[in-house]
Amino acid sequence: MLSNGNAFWVSAAVGFAFFLSGILITFYVSEILKETNIQRQKQDALAVIAEARAQLEGEVGKIFALGRGIRSHINVHPERELSQQKLSEAATDLIQGNPALRVIGIAPDNIIETVFPLEENRAAIGFDYRTSSEQWPSVHEAMIRRSEIMSGPYNLVQGGRALIARIPVYPSDYPGQPLAERRYWGVVSVVIDEDNLMKSAGLSERMGKYRLAIGAYAVGSDVPRFVYGDPYVLRPDAVSLPLYLPTSLGWELMSYPIDGWRTVTFDVWATRMAGGLISALFAGMALLLVLEMIRIRAMALQDSLTGLANRRLLEDRMSQLAAMSERSGRGFDIFYIDLNGFKPINDSFGHSVGDLVLIEIGQRLRQQTREMDTVARVGGDEFIVLTPGGMSGSERSHFAERLARKVSEPFLCGEAKVSVAASIGSASFPEDAATVEDLMRVADSRMYVHKEADRPVPSGLSPAASLSG
Repeated sequence: MLSNGNAFWVSAAVGFAFFLSGILITFYVSEILKETNIQRQKQDALAVIAEARAQLEGEVGKIFALGRGIRSHINVHPERELSQQKLSEAATDLIQGNPALRVIGIAPDNIIETVFPLEENRAAIGFDYRTSSEQWPSVHEAMIRRSEIMSGPYNLVQGGRALIARIPVYPSDYPGQPLAERRYWGVVSVVIDEDNLMKSAGLSERMGKYRLAIGAYAVGSDVPRFVYGDPYVLRPDAVSLPLYLPTSLGWELMSYPIDGWRTVTFDVWATRMAGGLISALFAGMALLLVLEMIRIRAMALQDSLTGLANRRLLEDRMSQLAAMSERSGRGFDIFYIDLNGFKPINDSFGHSVGDLVLIEIGQRLRQQTREMDTVARVGGDEFIVLTPGGMSGSERSHFAERLARKVSEPFLCGEAKVSVAASIGSASFPEDAATVEDLMRVADSRMYVHKEADRPVPSGLSPAASLSG
């Protein structure tokens, strides 16, 4: 049977378990909301870069279309060089209409022979790509792949950065000749101003509340190489979309919020606050419920007036001791106590004083017993003391005398000085009976024998004031 202190701690433990469970559930739900918020923000960021990607791919497509036009002219007239004058006439309007175009160079057999604009790039005429460790890899790759490729960016001597579109030229010797059988003529190179290309596509390092960047992934690498934009964006939690451009590396357009992903928003705070309050409420309700259940259970096993064990609890403990006795060989004793002179107290002073007397007797009996003993109230003025372990005959006599002496001591009860006597009958298990019921009957009968033999005169009753001094 739980004491009041133990009952409180048990209830507190249950309440804390409910509170902790509620907090864990709240945390789980708030984490889901946080992840949902991040996903929503990432969808917004993807919408921004999806539009930017379409514009950038469109601008790059225009530039490659120019290169293909020049290639088509060479394919039709491979025996004639595209003169500087004709290139200038064809490219002037194109470059003026597209600020991203910086230089166009035509290199038969990989040696630049024609360039536009001529004046600022005259020194490039006669340049052999095979002698450049920086430019030859992209030209050679275009030759091997027999397809267009964009390389860079490169830092230019005159300032700025540029991308270079390489369009290899493979004229056909007869109509319908497969590309794989054609001979390599040379390459058309279009130098693209990176900043102007990005401006034409509407891209910048900051677009609204997002940072933007372009990263290039080499085959087998998880770390992107910086191409354009804000290098801070090249991080694992950035969102990205692949750029479908003719590059040897996998280019991706990436985005990240200027202030980072907002994880704790109003709905997360509201969920946490509501979850905390609900958890505290349920914890309090659980604590009170468990306390009430313990109280109800205690009432079922305790005497409501004295707080002692009742008959049900006493018989349960006696049954347990009887079962243990079969294994251990150790018995137990009971002492059946009946109060003599209790009825006159009720008649003279009322039941309230009688109740105080019963409470006092219960406390005295507890004082005379061990922690392992059980003191029970089994009737109106009847008590039983259960002592495990077994006593000798002399020990039982001395113990019964001590109980009777303590019970018979006078005490003040309100304004009355009262005293009662006790008739006690004892019985031992298994010597006196083989069952709990028989043992109680033996003790009860011995108590009545004692009562009849001694028949103590009921105690005198008088107001305390009249006996003082």
